[in-house]
Amino acid sequence: MAITLDATTKSIDLTTSSTADIDYAVSWVDMTTTAFTPGDGHGTINTATTTVIVAAPSASTQRGVKSISVFNRHATTANTVTVKKDVSATEYHLFKATLSAGESLQWTDGGEWNTFDSAGKLKVNSPNVVGITGRNIQFYKSGTASDATAYGYSYWKDSGFPGVWAPGTPGINGRVTDGTAVADAGCLPLWTPTGGLYITGASLTSTTLHTFTLWDVVWVNSGIAVTTTTAQAITTPTLPARDLNGSTDGAGYMIGLVTTTANTNAAAISNSTVTYTNSAGTGSRTATLNANAAGDNIPATPVIGTAVWFALAAGDSGVRSIQSVTLATSLGGGAVSLIIARPVLMIAPALTNVAIMQDYESPGVRLWNGSNLLWMAKTSATTATTINGSIVVTER
Repeated sequence: MAITLDATTKSIDLTTSSTADIDYAVSWVDMTTTAFTPGDGHGTINTATTTVIVAAPSASTQRGVKSISVFNRHATTANTVTVKKDVSATEYHLFKATLSAGESLQWTDGGEWNTFDSAGKLKVNSPNVVGITGRNIQFYKSGTASDATAYGYSYWKDSGFPGVWAPGTPGINGRVTDGTAVADAGCLPLWTPTGGLYITGASLTSTTLHTFTLWDVVWVNSGIAVTTTTAQAITTPTLPARDLNGSTDGAGYMIGLVTTTANTNAAAISNSTVTYTNSAGTGSRTATLNANAAGDNIPATPVIGTAVWFALAAGDSGVRSIQSVTLATSLGGGAVSLIIARPVLMIAPALTNVAIMQDYESPGVRLWNGSNLLWMAKTSATTATTINGSIVVTER
């Protein structure tokens, strides 16, 4: 922030609210076409009044204010001070603060307005915590060996706390989740708030350096025939109102395929597709896998917990419903489930066995009622990995 007085009608004023003694000191530099001339001023104010502390410059001169210092030198009495820019007798407020005895206000060109207590320590506004409650939700998961590097790995299948989450047997049309039913035991435990829930912080420690994503899994199915290579019809129920906008449109929702029992296909598969309706309500859209990117197709003999994400059609940013899945190539054996999920946050440790901590700008990462939060990883190695940490969830 800079303060420039470029006319003879402009000055800087200081208004005081009490008789508590106020010392001020100011500095500036005058600029003309031929010279730069520094200047300063100071004084003591002991009445409730308005005082010019930086006078207007002379004609054809620009006065650049460099610093303003205001100090309450009274032993006991507070004084509310207001710094104003006066333009032709119209005052524009720049900053206002109540200075207790011994406190000061400081400003420098290019800097911020700061107040200091009587010990000379910077005063920082405390966040408003009235009506806010927060909980530290911890997790610990002991993972198993994952698939080839860059493939997704699902920690919800692993022991620890919370316990194991599983898709269950809802059938080909699947079920929506609500994060609280017995079927969803194993997700990170939340509660039904009177206001809204927000993630305000997260920490995670890992024995291997993967990239971790916390997902809200909103729908899951079972009963996909892994040896059928033609389209298998699906009628999804209305998805929960937990998309990016808290609606059922599906903005931000993605489609994944998760191995729930190890498959036996001998080679990678990239010709599987899903037909869906996008978040704008347009049907007959096709989601695909990518043959050229490791992790974006089904690997050979995927182990339990392997997760693969379909790429939505160009221009789509969400999923409202699914109409069919076509594996196109047999998975040989085992079992898979489709999921619809929304990524909530991502966290990537830089050192093994050292916690990474993230804070999220107020109000935080929005969670909708019924969120079914599960951890997954984008793997950097096949090593069995243990993770632990916590998320801080605040109700506002």
